[in-house]
Amino acid sequence: MIMRSSRPMTILVATASVAALCAPLAAQAQAAPGRDAAQDRDTAAARAANPEIVVTGVVRKTRKLDTTFTIDTLSQDDIKRLAPISTADLLNNIPGFFAEGSTAGERSNNVTVRGLPSSGYRYAPQLIDGLPVYQDSDVPFANNDVFFSTDLMTDRVEVVKGGPGGVLYSNGLGAIVNYVTKTGGDRFEGGYKLELATYDFIRNDVYLAGPINKNLHFAVGGFYRTSGGLRDTGYTADKGGQVRGNITYKSDDEKTTFGLYVSHLNDRTAVYNNLPIEVPGFSSPGTAQNPIVIDQSTVKPIGINFQNGTLLSPATRYITQIDDSGRVTTADLADGIHPDFTTITAKFSKELDSGWRFDVDANYTSGTSGFNAMFAGNDAATAASFLNNRWIGDVLQPAFDANFQASEGHPNNASFYNRNILATYFNALSPADFDAQYRTPLINAGFSNFEQLRAQYGANQNIAGPGGSLGAFYARNGQPIAAGSNLSFQIPWIVRSRLSSAAQNLKVQKEFSLWGKHNLTLGAYHSTNSDDYNFQQSLVITTLASPVELVDLYMVNAAGSKVGPALSLNGSYLPGFAGNAASGDAENAALFIQDHWETLGGRLRIDAGFRWETEKLNVRFQTRQCCTSFLPGGAETGNRAYTQVQTLGAPQYLDERYYGHGWSVGANYSLMRNLAVYALASQSFRLPSFNDGVAFAQSAPMGNPVEHIDQYEGGVRFQSRIFDFSATGFYNKFTPRTLINIYQDINAPVCTGGGTVATTATITSCPNVYQPYSYGTTNYGTELELVVRPPFIPGFDIKANVVLQNPKVNGSSYTIVNQVGNSYQYGTVSQDGRREGRQATTTLNIQPRWDMKPLTGLPVKLYGQYEYRSARYSNSQDLNVTIYPSYYIVNAGALIDLTDKLSIQFHVANLTNQLSFTEGDPLFFDLKAPNGQGNRGVARPLFGRTGRFTLNYRF
Repeated sequence: MIMRSSRPMTILVATASVAALCAPLAAQAQAAPGRDAAQDRDTAAARAANPEIVVTGVVRKTRKLDTTFTIDTLSQDDIKRLAPISTADLLNNIPGFFAEGSTAGERSNNVTVRGLPSSGYRYAPQLIDGLPVYQDSDVPFANNDVFFSTDLMTDRVEVVKGGPGGVLYSNGLGAIVNYVTKTGGDRFEGGYKLELATYDFIRNDVYLAGPINKNLHFAVGGFYRTSGGLRDTGYTADKGGQVRGNITYKSDDEKTTFGLYVSHLNDRTAVYNNLPIEVPGFSSPGTAQNPIVIDQSTVKPIGINFQNGTLLSPATRYITQIDDSGRVTTADLADGIHPDFTTITAKFSKELDSGWRFDVDANYTSGTSGFNAMFAGNDAATAASFLNNRWIGDVLQPAFDANFQASEGHPNNASFYNRNILATYFNALSPADFDAQYRTPLINAGFSNFEQLRAQYGANQNIAGPGGSLGAFYARNGQPIAAGSNLSFQIPWIVRSRLSSAAQNLKVQKEFSLWGKHNLTLGAYHSTNSDDYNFQQSLVITTLASPVELVDLYMVNAAGSKVGPALSLNGSYLPGFAGNAASGDAENAALFIQDHWETLGGRLRIDAGFRWETEKLNVRFQTRQCCTSFLPGGAETGNRAYTQVQTLGAPQYLDERYYGHGWSVGANYSLMRNLAVYALASQSFRLPSFNDGVAFAQSAPMGNPVEHIDQYEGGVRFQSRIFDFSATGFYNKFTPRTLINIYQDINAPVCTGGGTVATTATITSCPNVYQPYSYGTTNYGTELELVVRPPFIPGFDIKANVVLQNPKVNGSSYTIVNQVGNSYQYGTVSQDGRREGRQATTTLNIQPRWDMKPLTGLPVKLYGQYEYRSARYSNSQDLNVTIYPSYYIVNAGALIDLTDKLSIQFHVANLTNQLSFTEGDPLFFDLKAPNGQGNRGVARPLFGRTGRFTLNYRF
């Protein structure tokens, strides 16, 4: 579908429809006790009496209007109205953030900030009450959103972009996201929330808080949720929950405070990845000057629908793998992302009579995480074509490829293929006769003559050999698969991680006067973290239909009957396809200083700070190398799946120390009480992550492995009874850092088949090349935020934000391997000066809200949301430069107060059932769709329309 300018009107139509549905409640609601309107409307008078106070990025509580940097907030009411399905979905509402529509599911999405490269939460570390949920915000297979979930215990969210975020916190290069936890007060309060959604979603949230005595207070809460999945997996896709609580102490003079916080998360959520797509055919690769532009209206699914289809199904749930010891194991994809973590936090504050203040915060997180996911292969083909390629590439070609056989350590290749069967296919009397007539002469003649074999024995039969071919069968029941079916490779990722992190933060503060009032903060930070993971990939074959089925391949005779061992194992074509394992630890120590200075009668506020940090990083890394045979009982013939198992090679090590420093200076000047201007300059840094250490262990980096970003911004903020407005202009330069590009050496003798790498199976045996390169970005743009409260419509307001930016790559060139037909060749990616992949230049978020009670007496609040993202380049920009189209999402709902304590909510996400993609791979001109007319690719679509009902009870 193409976005039209009239689409925002859909919100008003939807909200009007909800109002009509709610009208029968009017009489009852008018009689029921309701909250005073002043409690429900965000008026200028209410803000003047209770200005919005923030605690993130500042050394003391500060009015949001007075900050010297950009900060955005989301209250508990905002979170309720937005009804996010995930952390990423919530952050998508922060200007400058792009969380790709949360299309990976509830966890492990990618988040970008102001044009920085897309990489999990690397540049947007998540904090809880000012401390990191995990010190390293770039953990392999465990993005920062894996360690926690928002619930009724989340009071609000505060987001700082740049500036003091890089001084007061570790890894604050792009943004800091701080989740502030509810604590108990002087009166008892609590709440219960029941959520039901159209995808078999049931979630229960609860919290209770209040006094233990006049000095001690408590809060406890959590959630438990089950779900069939945002896409139709055919089983319980999401299951688990979180429990957390805290006890806080405040002395009578309020100069001593202490808090102990504990949380435990044990959850499972499905991972949704790219789906196969078909676009109208094209014959030449996209270039930077003439890219392939996808027209959404012409895109078709290949067997799996975009709204709720998925590669996950009961038939693909259990994946067979072979581990390093040859043991056949089964992985359950229903385990999905499975964090199981306990976090303990302690916070202590003491203010002395002399005016000195000490704050000590510490936390400790420990547990395990799993990452079981299915990634799509870009191999969609008809069964006939797919089987023909497998027969040629994985049966005949290796049988006549002396180099390939030698690399596997099986000179006769007997354990790969039953030569008695091959002899039968080629009318040979025996394996020896087969060798004499066909195999040995062809090897002696050279690999280029392999086609002579097909010409002589496979003529007019499409799938070689007069005696038979390959056949496809359902792994579930052994029944043959229809010839008209489409097949494809998929790649399950199975990861097990054990992680721990501890952080301690000390701040010493003193107020003094010097040409105004100063609040000086001296700080020290220390942290340790460790990670130990094992990652194994399989290569499986599936159908492309709903539901998806695993497929086994067998040699078959002319009648289609199985005549030999399977080429796969319970649908796993290569049960030990690839992967790696790593373990290591890091220790960080930092010193920082921040001064908050108020002068000119308090109208001018200046924040200046500096941070120095060091890191000791140790990593032990092992990659999986091809290939080991684990045939049962030492047999020489049998299932080929046992013979191409990649096992962990010799370990490689990194033991390095890194240093970084950054600074920030910002100023805010109040022109009037409700009008302020501000400006900021900063240089932030990020020390290498565990992910970097894994890459550096394989190849010593060149250049500086520490990342830096220079940021400059300035803006204006205004608040009034009628409207609020803020405008920010920004520029940042992300200094190119050293990355390691890994590609296969396709010219290595171990993997060339007569000079050409022709199959996926063969290329896995090619050794890796580790190539250092730089990748930086520059970006300039503006963020505009507006809230309008027209006085002629009591209770109505509309909130909008617009982000315009121009993110470009700075200094990037590296080597890749492209598949061209049935072979591979080198290519060079040079993105310097081009727009960065996955980045939109324009985003728009409009949120109308109408509390109908002041005007009509109805205790109903209607709301809507229109979100727009402009076109984006695919993540990989090489010779096949691809642009994915712009898209929009419309959400709408209603909150209805049944009593002053009980309310219900109706929420519809993606109301118009918009079909588009948040990201996708580049499209290759030589990869044709199964019908031979269009081209194929893979991309991750938006979720289809869903509905949600919520029951809220507060006291």
